Amino acid sequence: MKWTQATMREVAEEERAGLDLGPYDTFDPYALCVEHGIPVYSIGDLPGASREAVDHFTRIRTGNWSAAIIPAGTARIIVENPAHHPHRRRANIAHELGHLLLEHPFAEVHLSDSHAGSFAANHEKQATFMAGELLIPQTAAKRAAFADWTNEQVSARYGVSTQFAQMQMSGPRVYARRSRARQDSRR
Repeated sequence: MKWTQATMREVAEEERAGLDLGPYDTFDPYALCVEHGIPVYSIGDLPGASREAVDHFTRIRTGNWSAAIIPAGTARIIVENPAHHPHRRRANIAHELGHLLLEHPFAEVHLSDSHAGSFAANHEKQATFMAGELLIPQTAAKRAAFADWTNEQVSARYGVSTQFAQMQMSGPRVYARRSRARQDSRR
């Protein structure tokens, strides 16, 4: 299927509605994992994970790896980096759920410093877009933009990092600014 932003928004809206969430409610990606029967594990909980590998990702190079969705037969599991802040972990899980919801095919699984080998570049962009729509839907972002919310306010309200808030709010803030300019020019 060719995914458009509109169809990805529809999927995100349906998934949120399945959790009884409206566009302004805070989304819990772990609840959606439960809904889809996807267990989430810490990298240190993986059987056979070497202490060296776990230390590499959770202590030495914490920024190099966030999470991965892994096929296990017909099932899926998500492995996450527990060293990250809870806001980042929520975004990581939402991103991995994006791959699942958009039915991205798995080339092979890589638990390495580069997540790029697991999915095509366009699939990574789509999963990031889907994570944004799950965590801060466009409707909510526009409302926050018209209310002049700061990144910190958006972060606190939706449980995301200020960087994630900035990413989701950049377009809606432009939209709000242009809308206000049009209104001002009509006066």
